[in-house]
Amino acid sequence: MNSHPLLPLLIAVLPCSVFAADWVAMDQNPAQIEVAGMHTTPLVESKEPTGWAKVPRVFETYHAVSYTPADKYDGEAIITVTGDGYLLLACNFDYQGNKHGAWVAEAWDEQKFKSKGWHLLSKHELVGDLVKGNDRAQVVFAKEVHKGETLHLRCNKYDPPFPIVLGAKITAAR
Repeated sequence: MNSHPLLPLLIAVLPCSVFAADWVAMDQNPAQIEVAGMHTTPLVESKEPTGWAKVPRVFETYHAVSYTPADKYDGEAIITVTGDGYLLLACNFDYQGNKHGAWVAEAWDEQKFKSKGWHLLSKHELVGDLVKGNDRAQVVFAKEVHKGETLHLRCNKYDPPFPIVLGAKITAAR
């Protein structure tokens, strides 16, 4: 007989709460960034093929902004951090074409992002799925970044990592 009737409930809930994303901190301290060749758009659902088909409500709640390539996607995001804070990245690791070209050596997988200090947000933390208009499901990473860093990131052949900031203090793209 279990002498603590709430113990099974706490054990079930604890793994979800221990690693939960701190949305308030990420909202109050968003990174300030410039992203080469990308422009900002509110991270909301859209019927546009280049928009977001599904967006977890948390991004609407915290007024998230995503960066999207202004022209053809070349798979790379070049991010200059102009102010300390939290940065999120949406990445798709699905098949996007053959492995010809230098992109394979440059691309990071989930393990590489994690090894570089990026936290993979779970579906529980996101409370939903993030999906591009081209039906490409995204995984989302978060990290605290610092002024002066320049990140050259690639997660696939065509789709770059899409930078996301909450409560954005937007700096125009170059």
